[in-house]
Amino acid sequence: MTKQSALLSKAIDGDGPHPDGRRERSRNSRSRIIKAMMDLIVEGDINPSAAKVAEKAGVGLRSVFRHFDDKESIYSEMNTILWDAYSPELNRPFSSNDWREQLLELIERRAGVWEKTAPFRLSTSIQRFRSPTLMENYRRLLETERKARDRLLPEHVKNDSNRARAILLSTSFDTWRLFRHDEELSNKKTIEVMRQLLRDILDQIED
Repeated sequence: MTKQSALLSKAIDGDGPHPDGRRERSRNSRSRIIKAMMDLIVEGDINPSAAKVAEKAGVGLRSVFRHFDDKESIYSEMNTILWDAYSPELNRPFSSNDWREQLLELIERRAGVWEKTAPFRLSTSIQRFRSPTLMENYRRLLETERKARDRLLPEHVKNDSNRARAILLSTSFDTWRLFRHDEELSNKKTIEVMRQLLRDILDQIED
């Protein structure tokens, strides 16, 4: 997979070759299909057809549907692979014990992951309106991000729903996408703006 990191390739390939030759061929074909799907998305095709995926993977169209019930299944597995690859970075311990500094650090580490995963997230976000499964996956991701934020907040801030939602917005993917893609800022500048937005919110909160 030329367009993705070694970390992501490892998440796709799993623990390496299976000792059973038949199972290894099946595993290899499945990995090639996933990699093809992800490469096409990175290249700008946010909803690649099964035929394009098969051609990119170098397998027959029937092979795609032998390994996956439908294209929705490919999206679901792709999202699982992305989580397996990048959740350790998102969940590693913070360098500071101060909750405000932890939130600022959260923005930076999220932005680093989003820089690598944005095409996949945007593709899934669009496709979720056609798929109850992808919609459920999307909502689960948002809930996971919300809980990660809530774990950092003191109770008096968490119980202030307006403040908590303002903090959620300042640390969200949609805010990152606005500055990074729509405003075409660099990732470094995007982080600076998001951190400033968060600081402005935090300055209004008493300890």
